Amino acid sequence: MQYNIQVILNNNPYLKRYLHEHSAFYKDLVRNPNFIKELSSLMQREYGLTLSDRLDKIKDNITMINTFMDVLK
Repeated sequence: MQYNIQVILNNNPYLKRYLHEHSAFYKDLVRNPNFIKELSSLMQREYGLTLSDRLDKIKDNITMINTFMDVLK
């Protein structure tokens, strides 16, 4: 595996954990270093780290806070 790919994996604990959980991707990553971009997007979708997932979490938190405030009134 190329050194720059190893550095990317060591700097991103989510990506490193995802690769350990889905070890079949090691082969693809060794053969094609550009696969790191696709691997990163797969990891973000599985762990809910995409922008839309984060916005949904914020919206849910705001809704929960509003509900608590309505109960306290």
